[in-house]
Amino acid sequence: MRRSAVAMALLCLSTSSAGVMVVNRRLAFFPDAVGHSVFAGVAIALLFSLNVQASVLGLSVLIGLTITFLSLRSHLASDTVIGLVFSGAVALGLALVSREPQATAGLSRFFLGDVLTVDDYQILALAGLAGLSFVFHFFLTNRLTLSCVIPRAKKNAWADYLFGAYLALVVAISVQAVGVLLVTALLIAPAATGRVLSVSLKGMFWVALATGALAGQIGLWASFQPAIDAASGASVVLVNVLIFCLATGYRRFFPAR
Repeated sequence: MRRSAVAMALLCLSTSSAGVMVVNRRLAFFPDAVGHSVFAGVAIALLFSLNVQASVLGLSVLIGLTITFLSLRSHLASDTVIGLVFSGAVALGLALVSREPQATAGLSRFFLGDVLTVDDYQILALAGLAGLSFVFHFFLTNRLTLSCVIPRAKKNAWADYLFGAYLALVVAISVQAVGVLLVTALLIAPAATGRVLSVSLKGMFWVALATGALAGQIGLWASFQPAIDAASGASVVLVNVLIFCLATGYRRFFPAR
């Protein structure tokens, strides 16, 4: 339980901060596109006798850079590009898995995940990811915010590619620890709550961090209560959604000034 609480705290530092840019740049389906490339990553690793973690990370970064490239170079909206790449990644994964049936044996842990089973290696990976997130946002938040205002600003294109690679790493490393379901929720829900309660990007960032951290710990604690006795990941997601609903109701009656 203590190890899971530490892992959840580290995970929230990365996902909640990255989620602010995901929501502002309308990339809500990006985590799903990267997360479901796990199909292909695991199958490629088995087909060519590669390390599974390295294969998943490498393919995830490639997917992130592909989405960024098509978003910048084509006239298609980001959601259209993500849907296209998402479909291709899933189709590739299914095609490879059909050639390597044993690949399906280890896929459930990537999709469902279980924060209660994280090991020391995964905690170290999450700690490194949290440190990378701090450096990334310290140096690139302003440039990425400018890209939200001027999406086609060529002078900031390199920052967009770095963001695509960084976000892919956040999803890939987190998925290996806690699964696609929890990672997607932790990217979107805290940032959405921050968007509802805040009137500035800075406020949204801090509210998202606080919301993600609070929901993660409450969800873990609740999942152990005999009256609830639910899966930890599902409990964390439900607490995040509940906080968002409460924030929306509060803003309904007390509009921002």
